[in-house]
Amino acid sequence: MLPAALAWLQTAQECFDDEYGSLTTGLLTSVAMLVVGVERVFHLDEMEDRGFALLSGGYRPPSRHTVGAWRRHIPWQTADAFCRRTSPWEWIRDQEARVSFDEHTVPRWTKKFSIRKGFITTRNKHMRCEKLFYGYDLLSRRYLLMRATPGNVELRDVACPLTRRVLDVGQPKQLRAYFDAGAGKSDANVRTLFDLTTEKPNLDVILRAVRYQHRMRQWKATPREEFVRYEEPGPYVGAPPKEIYVAETRTVLKGEDESQAVRTILGRDLVRGPKKDRWNPLYTSGDEPPYQEIKDFRQRQHHEQAYRIGVYDEFLDAVPCGYDKQSPNPKRPRFPRGPLQMIGWLVALVLNAIMDLTDQLPTRFHHSHVRTIRRTFFNRPGSIYLTPEAVIVWLEEFAEQEALQPVLDRFNAAEHRVPWLDNRLLVLSLPAPTTRAGP
Repeated sequence: MLPAALAWLQTAQECFDDEYGSLTTGLLTSVAMLVVGVERVFHLDEMEDRGFALLSGGYRPPSRHTVGAWRRHIPWQTADAFCRRTSPWEWIRDQEARVSFDEHTVPRWTKKFSIRKGFITTRNKHMRCEKLFYGYDLLSRRYLLMRATPGNVELRDVACPLTRRVLDVGQPKQLRAYFDAGAGKSDANVRTLFDLTTEKPNLDVILRAVRYQHRMRQWKATPREEFVRYEEPGPYVGAPPKEIYVAETRTVLKGEDESQAVRTILGRDLVRGPKKDRWNPLYTSGDEPPYQEIKDFRQRQHHEQAYRIGVYDEFLDAVPCGYDKQSPNPKRPRFPRGPLQMIGWLVALVLNAIMDLTDQLPTRFHHSHVRTIRRTFFNRPGSIYLTPEAVIVWLEEFAEQEALQPVLDRFNAAEHRVPWLDNRLLVLSLPAPTTRAGP
């Protein structure tokens, strides 16, 4: 994590005006909190660990007042500049990329400030909130970009701008963009996305169609002989296979004629018992076989899983508020999105860095959750020795240290130095495993 944090700090120093000298402490502490599992800024009052202090840019644990003040006053222009410079476009450049675009809604419980409302799916109602829109590479399982917005902005409002940014800056050889139903709530939204595929020859769009009643009646009228039956593994070992019927048809959007009909893939999951079968229609501009389109679209679940990891492992719902609590009119508060944008993107960067670490570990740790890596490798007891030339971190023996040893060997060979500790060399050390006799 340290090489990544050093690179982020260098980029931030190029983007931010560090007028009060709190940039290093604020940024490094915000990253260290996500790594070791400190949920809120005011929890720093209880932090007494010397290792956390050294990670956070000093010899003593940072003050929540310094870190909180830095986070609250991040200008959105500099936050945007930092996000642009740290986006990992190398994962998709000149590649056949598959990118999922979706939103994460952060509920806000304030009653004093009348901020915009949005729909919270987990609560099934509209309430005050703010939204984070991410682009996620499904092949590498890395975040690519993010945009923070008020709660009334929807996926259909940012779908085209985010897609254009991936094409223009990421420069993939071919892009298959996946969207949930929120990107096509109206036929006009669907047509806008498909017009973009005409403008960009290296773009294919696949989005889940909204199951409106008049469309469902049209799709259910598809002749039965046009469906092809497939069997998939059941939900558990020994369960009977799941049946899915797939067909291809074309859907005429509102105000258009048959020549402009959109290719539509119909997936019908057969549900045994009194429940109705579940239909999963997809609009697509691609030319893959119908069943392959459905299987590819299911990879969006990796994006949803990344949100789950962000919420439960990295406290994504605890990102700073985007509205200004010092606004003179609580009924119309200002929206300086800098803190929301910056910390929301740091959550994504830390997840990317931890996934980079898991790729260097044995296969059983690949794509592990952040909490698993934190519990197994990060939050370990040990000792720290400061010499005039080096910082030596000696970890106590633990069960999985053999898996970490090659990573530490490569780290020490790179000779990383810590700028805020008088440019001392950082050395990580593990004890020799002890041999125990007996069972």
